[in-house]
Amino acid sequence: MKTRNSALCALGLAAAITLGNALTAAAQDTTRTRARSQTRIPVRKDQPVQAPPRVDTVTVTRTDTVVRTRTDTVTVTRVDTVTRIEELPLQPLGQFQFGVGVGGALPTGDWRNVVKDGYDIHAHLGWFPGANVFGLRLDGDYVGMGGRETDCANCPGAKLWEVGLDAVLRFPLDRKSPVNPQIYFLGGAGLDWFTDFTPYRTTERPPVIVTAGDNTFTGTGAVITSNTALGNNSSQLWHWDVGGGIQLGKFFIESKYVAINTENKSSAYVPVRIGWNF
Repeated sequence: MKTRNSALCALGLAAAITLGNALTAAAQDTTRTRARSQTRIPVRKDQPVQAPPRVDTVTVTRTDTVVRTRTDTVTVTRVDTVTRIEELPLQPLGQFQFGVGVGGALPTGDWRNVVKDGYDIHAHLGWFPGANVFGLRLDGDYVGMGGRETDCANCPGAKLWEVGLDAVLRFPLDRKSPVNPQIYFLGGAGLDWFTDFTPYRTTERPPVIVTAGDNTFTGTGAVITSNTALGNNSSQLWHWDVGGGIQLGKFFIESKYVAINTENKSSAYVPVRIGWNF
């Protein structure tokens, strides 16, 4: 109990000393302030004007570099192709036609037993109304066939003049082509005149003897040796024919089957000819 009272007395004494020191310091500061206030500051009129404060200018340079790279690649490819198509003119078919040709004459059937292959000299005149595909053609031929030595050594063969009228139907294949190719078909009839027609015996059963009227050869070696055996047969004969051909420009090649109404049986041959149309 005594110890506690002693401690309290010591704390109170310390607090009184601290308070007294604080009051003394405050009184000293007040006295100094008053002494400074009573001191005059001399002022002179000719005192120079103070220079304005120095202003330091600081320039800050900032360079911003912006690099913008842009590559635009535009590739334009334009190809203008102009195709000019020129229509070729149509080649004319022609309204009139004149042609000549030569070729071979090939006998057929039993007639071939007494005559051999011969020749054919040909000419024709054609007319196509309005340059149409259909027309008419007048033909003329001279045909020569030699005699066969094995069957009739003395027989001169046969000579034939022939005139015929054919209907022609032509078909152009390409009228824009310079050669103007055409195929054609023809058929008709005509008249015939023989010189020294060699009579022959057919191989059919029963066989018959074929003649050409008054123009039949009756010399040595022939199956008929007398004109009386011919009777009153006329030398005027006729024929029918059918065939076709192809034409390239002016050039043509054709063939047909010709049947002549000789006595007792027709005698036929096949001409194969080439020629030129004007």
